[in-house]
Amino acid sequence: MFSYNISKTADPFKFKEICSKIEEGINGIKKEKLITDVDGSQIQIYSTEKGRIKVINDYEIGAVYADSNINLSKII
Repeated sequence: MFSYNISKTADPFKFKEICSKIEEGINGIKKEKLITDVDGSQIQIYSTEKGRIKVINDYEIGAVYADSNINLSKII
């Protein structure tokens, strides 16, 4: 499992930017429905042949981060 800390504060613009980079950088990616929590936090999940990617804009923790089964270091 790979974990990436994108921002030390919740940031909807950074969240969208990272999601766009992932969508453009991985061929054959499948985007699931965006999940929005009651506090405004957002979770975007992607599926690929190699594994799943979860990008989170978390207002409770105060961060934007990604957890992935695949290495995203060349994309993020």
